Amino acid sequence: MKKEKFNIEDKAIIVSVDVEADGIITKLDLIVDTGTQETLICETAMRRIGYVCANSIADVPIQTVGGRTIAYRYVIDKIVALGVQRSDFNVISHLMPDDAGVDGLLGLDFFENTVLTIDFKRAEIKIENQYD
Repeated sequence: MKKEKFNIEDKAIIVSVDVEADGIITKLDLIVDTGTQETLICETAMRRIGYVCANSIADVPIQTVGGRTIAYRYVIDKIVALGVQRSDFNVISHLMPDDAGVDGLLGLDFFENTVLTIDFKRAEIKIENQYD
């Protein structure tokens, strides 16, 4: 179990995430979003990691605030957040606003089989992997 502080003033819970591709680790900032079914990493960050549209395994229709559009699905080698690691993890990639200030959304799929605790009073988030 690992605890991480978050800034309550941000109006979002932002966690630092390590994404590994071809042995290279890239740090990203993702918003914890349990209302999003799948983890999303913006296209700019995916290119930084080394993925391009040609590497995607599928086109995926998604619903955004602006309506339905197409995103791309990728399998990333490894993602680590809050001390929990997922290997061969599916993410979707789509454009995010330039002023978003983050690289994507850490979705509900990442939190499967865990206990997620968000303590707003202490401004802490922790995750326990039930199978460790």
